[in-house]
Amino acid sequence: MDQSTVNIILTAIIILGATILPFILGTKLRRSKPNVLWIGLLLCFIFGPAGQVYVAGWIPWFLIVLGVCVGAQQLLSPQMAMVAMVVVSPLVMFFRIKR
Repeated sequence: MDQSTVNIILTAIIILGATILPFILGTKLRRSKPNVLWIGLLLCFIFGPAGQVYVAGWIPWFLIVLGVCVGAQQLLSPQMAMVAMVVVSPLVMFFRIKR
């Protein structure tokens, strides 16, 4: 195997892990420590929309937050889009746990 093939395989493993890890972690924490506000906010801050997995009924909320993040990237400057993406998901999680 040449170096480019190894790089492609490692990149695929990293992307797959970064995609699956938030869902596994959120599901396990939902079972062991349900509806703990600081855990939900931390997951949403670190993983963005995928942090919504922590609270049951997460699919519509995941899609809403993902849509807001994609829309922010399209409509706002890069700096403002980053702020919106970091703030929106924890705010939605706060709303979901407090209601």
